This record gives sequence, C-alpha cells and structure tokens, in this order.
Amino acid sequence: MASIITERGRAIHGWFLRHKERIGIIAIGHTAKQIEEFFLDWLLYGFVVFKSAEIWGPYYGALVAFAVMSPFSALLCYLYIRFYDWAKKDWLGLETIEEFRQSEATAGPIMRWVIKFTKLGDFPMFVVLSIYGDPFVVTLYFRRGAHLYNGLSKRDWSIFWASVVFSNAYWTLQWGIIVALLHPLWQYVLQPILHFVGFF
Repeated sequence: MASIITERGRAIHGWFLRHKERIGIIAIGHTAKQIEEFFLDWLLYGFVVFKSAEIWGPYYGALVAFAVMSPFSALLCYLYIRFYDWAKKDWLGLETIEEFRQSEATAGPIMRWVIKFTKLGDFPMFVVLSIYGDPFVVTLYFRRGAHLYNGLSKRDWSIFWASVVFSNAYWTLQWGIIVALLHPLWQYVLQPILHFVGFF
C-alpha cells in the first residue's frame, strides 16, 4: 500500500515537473482575466447601466447601455484574440482542452471530467461561457484545431458576434434589474443623505 502511494506521488510530481510552465502560464492568464472581468462586468457595466437609467429611465437606459457596452466589449475581445494569436501562448488552457478532446484516451482523470462537461453540447457551452466568460473565451473555445493561432474563419466570426450580442444582453438585463431594485434606495435614502452631508 505504501509503495503504491509513493509511486502515485512520484507520478504526480513528475507530471507537475513536465507541465509546470504550462500550469504557470494558465494560472497567470486566468488570474489576469478574472481581474479584468471583475472590473468590466461588475464595476464598469454597473456604472454605465446606472448612469444610463438615471438619464433615460430604466428601459431606454438599458438600451443605451447595451449600445455603448456591446461595441466596447467586442473591440476589447477582438484585441484579446489578436494578442492571443500573436503571443501563441495558451494562457487560458482552451487549446489544452481542445488538444485532449481530440485524444481523450491520453487525458488524466481531471481532464477527462472537464471533457465530459464540454460534451453537454455546443449550445449549453455557448450560454455558460458567454455568461461566465466573454466572446473572446467563447470564440477560442469553439475555434477548430488546437495550438493553431490562425485568426478567425467566417464560422468563428459568427460565433464571436453571437456571443457579443448574447453576453451583453445578459449583463444589461442583469444590471438593469439590479439598478431597478436599487434605484428607489438611491433616490429616497442614499441621495438625500449625501445631500445632507454636503457631497452634492
């Protein structure tokens, strides 16, 4: 029993040594992406929807926010794709997933679980990645081939723009609901308090 545990420990240690550079790149890439998504989705998006609703009302404000944020996010994600292809580094692990999907038999137990999740179907993955990721992640996930870094085909562009529309509609709707619920609190409680203490 002890020898089996020792052998497995050596195997795991050897695997980490072989893949330490890839693991480091993916860890840094995901950390940077999560920070960017926090600022974009939870700060900038909320601010734009809030200010738009304040000026044009909740309905037209949401449309204005969608019209502002959609091209902004599309440009940002396109620049990410250009940088990703230029750098030729799999800093999100998407190429690695595609690589193992093409040869599932060689994947480890964790990667096999990830591959099973990706087999839920294209539409569920499109929805999940559009909500919890962005058009950049969606497009790279559905791009055919692994480690090619060869730009976008007509099919890729269709997926990219579909994700731009869907993800921005989702975030606009979510923030529209949040703003609609919090607006009375702002208007009748927080704003009078700020006026009282001299902030306005």
